[in-house]
Amino acid sequence: MGEVQTHAQADTEDALAVRLVALALSCILVTVLLFSAAGVYSLMSFAVAQRRREIGIRAALGASPLDVLRSVFARVAVQVAMGVVLGALGVVMIAPAIEGVVLAGRLAIVTPAIALTMVVVGVVAAYGPARRTLRIQPTEALRAD
Repeated sequence: MGEVQTHAQADTEDALAVRLVALALSCILVTVLLFSAAGVYSLMSFAVAQRRREIGIRAALGASPLDVLRSVFARVAVQVAMGVVLGALGVVMIAPAIEGVVLAGRLAIVTPAIALTMVVVGVVAAYGPARRTLRIQPTEALRAD
């Protein structure tokens, strides 16, 4: 049947179980964060690549590369900001249910870290296609479509 244990032994086993659950949830959280970052990267990269013709027209009309990059990043900033705000609202809504169980007071650290990660991924994803488009001749960018 069951062994007789001291209260300290039972507490140690319970603490170990909680740590294992926390480790498993942390691994799941990191995996979700990586998949989310990959999704944000591909979406931002695709959205900027779709604007290749527009970027080529602006460059052909004499817009400076800085102005073109500014317009690209302005649109990316709006999209990423909307995602961060919606994600933060989601966290605020579910925080009372998960605060004590899952993150044990670390929600105030984890949420901004995840938001910052997504912002950095969005900026990096937009930078590559925008720079590639600016490097080619405007006539090539217009002819590509």
